[in-house]
This record gives sequence, structure tokens and C-alpha cells, in this order.
Amino acid sequence: MKCFARLAVILVNWNGSDDTLNCLESIRGSTYQDYFVIVVDHGSRTDQVVKLKQSKLCFELIETGENLGYTGGNNKGIKYALDLNADYVFLLNNDTFIAQNTLQNIMQAADIDKQIGILSPKILFHPARHIIWSAGAILNQKFLMGYSLGYKVEDKGQFDQASDIDYVTGCAMLIQSKVLRDVGMLSDDYFAVCEDIDYCLRVANAGYRIRYEPSASVWHIESASSGGSDAPQYVYYQTRNYLLFHKRWAKGLHQLIMSQSYFLAYASKRGFMFVLQGRWKSLLGILYGIRDFMIGRLGRRDYTSLCKPKKCDEAHSQHL
Repeated sequence: MKCFARLAVILVNWNGSDDTLNCLESIRGSTYQDYFVIVVDHGSRTDQVVKLKQSKLCFELIETGENLGYTGGNNKGIKYALDLNADYVFLLNNDTFIAQNTLQNIMQAADIDKQIGILSPKILFHPARHIIWSAGAILNQKFLMGYSLGYKVEDKGQFDQASDIDYVTGCAMLIQSKVLRDVGMLSDDYFAVCEDIDYCLRVANAGYRIRYEPSASVWHIESASSGGSDAPQYVYYQTRNYLLFHKRWAKGLHQLIMSQSYFLAYASKRGFMFVLQGRWKSLLGILYGIRDFMIGRLGRRDYTSLCKPKKCDEAHSQHL
């Protein structure tokens, strides 16, 4: 496999070498061959890094020595890919598998129109591969809230039509390199959560199309290692970052008030459920998120009152 290819596939790893190697095995079976793989390791344990280095699979390994989060890790890989003049980069969660024709089909779709800046494959659950995880995503323009189409719906072909969409989930995102040079990389202000919506809006504003391509399939093991979407650290980033996203993308004061009021009502309802469930740390995640947004505290934030350092790292390393 050559290291000067049209497509760079980027995986971010943090103590998940088994998942990463399984993903790499699925990539190796691709019918499309004009690609190379970059694995960005976030300061994993020595045994995990050794496992990657001893693998006979072909990939470029970048070791950061620390957990840079979803945005920082992918940005490291993107910079490396651009330095090697890749035409496209494919950001792919390491806890995924791809079909043999996924790279072939998504690259063919990308080549149809150079105004297509970002593409999303059809993403399904694993091992329940008949259930949809995302068939593209849309943004509620009134309240500026993002939604994955088809989430947890049985795949019966109802999402088999290629179409333009509002944004692509960061779980599997093909980006044209020209877009990355024109628009820049992911914003580290978000660190994790909402960075994908923000980036797609930046790309759309630059005149590019965002596209869903159902002939390309990815199967995703939805991560539960960090507690899922109710994990305190995830709740913190979701709260802070949605408020930040609204501030940056609201068209005027009226939409800003509408979007933030809607989200705060949602957060209040969610907080009440956390109280009933005795999930005090998750409630604290909401409160910390609101506070940090108000004082402009962005990027990576670790709070021992929300999670132990190891669990914080787990929350930073996946795009749920």
C-alpha cells in the first residue's frame, strides 16, 4: 500500500487497539486501493501501543503522547494527510467496520461533483446491522438543534436515496482536501460534541455541498465505555458546546434567544430526570457546562467532580 494516495483514512485511538485493529482489517478488505491509513494514538498504555506496532497491517502511526480529544486527534491526522497531498480524508471512528465497497462507492460519489465538500455514508449499528445509526443529519433551523436521520430505525431501504443534507456526523466523514485548505480544520474550541455540525456549516457557507451517500456502509459499535450520552463529561461538553454553537450560528438576537431558550428548557428537563435517577454528577455536568459557556472557558476541560482522569480520557476519545 502506498503512502501517497488519493484518500487518507484517519482513525483516532486511545487504549482501544483491539477495536482499531478490527477496523483496519475491514479497511484492508476494501475493493478500493488508492488509500493509506493514519492512526493517531492519544498517549495509550504502552501495551496498547506495542500491540499496534506489532501488527502486520499497513498504517502510519502518529503518537501524540497525550489525549487531544476528537478534534485535536483528527486535526493531527488531517495535517499529516495534507502534507502528503491526499485529495480526500476520511475521518472514521476506530470502533467501526466498513463494507468492502465503502471506500469505492463514497469516492465515486465524491468525484461526481467537486462542489461536494463532505460526504456521509450510511451508518448502521454493530452487531445489529439492520438498525440505522445515521442516514445523514439535519439541523432544525428554528432552534439550531441537530438530528441524525433514521436513528434506531430498521433499515428497509427507506434511506437509500442519495441527497444533500445539513451536516455529517463525525463518526464517518469524508472531506475533500481542498475544503480543508479553504475552510481550515475542526475547531478545538469544541474539543468534542458539536464540532461536526459547526464544521459542516462552515463548509456550506464556503459554497460546498454536504452529501449523504447510502451505497457506502459503515457499522458502528456505539460506545458505552464512557457511560454513553448521559456520562457526566459528555453532558458537560454537550451543554457548553450547544450554547457556544448557538452563539456562533444564530442569525440575529431573536434566533439566539429562541435556540438557547429551547436548549436550556431541554437541559432543565434532563437535569430533573438526573435528580430523580440520583445521577448527581450528570446534573453537575449541565451546571458546569452553562457556567463555562458564560465565562468563555472552551477547549478541553477535565473536572474530577465529573469523572476520574481515565474516564475523562474515554469521553474525549470517541465521537459517540
